[in-house]
Amino acid sequence: MQYQLTAFLFGCFAMLSSFGQPNPFVSIANRSLINPRQTFPGPAVISVDAIAAPAYRLGAAERPSRVVLETTKQGRPIETFYFPGKSDKRALVIGGMHGSELSSIAIAKMLIAQLEEDTSNYYNVLVLPVLFPDNAAAAMQNPSLIGSANNIGRYSNEQMPDPNRQMPPLGQSFDANNPFDYAGRIIEKENQILLQVIQSFKPDRILNIHAIRDPRNAGIFADPRTDANGQSLGFETDSSLAVAMADFIENQGGCVLGNQLVVKPTAMYHSDHRAVPEGTFQKRNFEGSQLPNKRGYGVSLGSWATTAVADSNDGRNAIRLITMEFPGCKRPEDYKDEQQQLWCKQEISRYTASIINIFLQNIHEE
Repeated sequence: MQYQLTAFLFGCFAMLSSFGQPNPFVSIANRSLINPRQTFPGPAVISVDAIAAPAYRLGAAERPSRVVLETTKQGRPIETFYFPGKSDKRALVIGGMHGSELSSIAIAKMLIAQLEEDTSNYYNVLVLPVLFPDNAAAAMQNPSLIGSANNIGRYSNEQMPDPNRQMPPLGQSFDANNPFDYAGRIIEKENQILLQVIQSFKPDRILNIHAIRDPRNAGIFADPRTDANGQSLGFETDSSLAVAMADFIENQGGCVLGNQLVVKPTAMYHSDHRAVPEGTFQKRNFEGSQLPNKRGYGVSLGSWATTAVADSNDGRNAIRLITMEFPGCKRPEDYKDEQQQLWCKQEISRYTASIINIFLQNIHEE
């Protein structure tokens, strides 16, 4: 009975009403400050390569920036929001990799709204709130099916692979001239943009926000980092960061049952291979959702980012990556019961607060 009561209360926060209101952001193409009482004239459309330009280089961008990296097939913008921090460290936050997980987008948008007001973040942070806008729109156009097993909006169509299984082979950089994933498939445009952002912005840590239908598996998880050959670099600090975020959420009254904080705290996602001792080979999970034609097969962002790259195109260290699994995909307005709507808003607020107070601070700094 307790599980049923807990389960029905979870969902997601509504799209923030502040979007479309007066906005004090600075266009990356025009560095003049926009008066907060004026409406924001619209973000500049730029190349992904501009993420590495001086306006985004650490210490150069003194004010928040908002840009459109590209537009989707249906004409929706793929936006990023940049907030300078107090250090030379960089963090990337991603929402909406799965368009059906509307709560992940709500968390990212709440984060943006709060970072507009809060300048205490230690990391310079780039937020990509809706990676697949068209897919998210498809989910919202079918409100009665949000959060159901139909998964409308999770995949771009019935032929495309899972968006989170479209990454390059482990230990290899993304090559825009050969945009193929581990399984030899062409990577979708949105994921190509994400991969270019990662290679240009060079984050020290990444937070990938997802949602999960079963609250028993909700929580904060970490992917073990390895060298380019798959040898473990140690999991202690990655695990500690994820558990610290989960502790924060639970102490605020939130649900992070997947972290098993009461029994034996863990930062391992329930379907992943366990972390191994430093210097030994780390197995990876190449099987995601069970879909026809192996559409759920491939390298995830978590596995790709946390594996160091040694090739000549983009050598880099393994990136610390945290996966947030929010308990539920729905927005508050998708529930009819006011108690459910209230709980949903509170839970979104708790998860967002863990990002600001733990993930973006100098805790287990790389």
